[in-house]
Amino acid sequence: MLGISREVYRGILYLRMSGSFTKNTCESWKKELDQLFYQQGLHYFVLNFQDVDDFDMKSLSLLRNKIKEICLHCGKVAVCGIDFKSDKRTFENENLYVVNDEWDAWKYLYL
Repeated sequence: MLGISREVYRGILYLRMSGSFTKNTCESWKKELDQLFYQQGLHYFVLNFQDVDDFDMKSLSLLRNKIKEICLHCGKVAVCGIDFKSDKRTFENENLYVVNDEWDAWKYLYL
């Protein structure tokens, strides 16, 4: 099961996930992110995966695609809790920042 908590602070959406981020649970995350991005018009995201226990390849592929989609539409994303070093080429983007924690995102995301 995937738990999602959200908070908007100064125009930046903080999405904190906990539990399992797998192909069965990430669809609810995708729907929520789409609604916030396309219907609410938010473009600055901090995705916190520090409390996620389990990932699979399908969910990482979905995450990769959503990050690319946000960045292509002039959004900015900071991600913490995932090590992208093994897949660095796929996640290279000038609007994507891999940070240690949510506080580090302030250095990169500003309105």
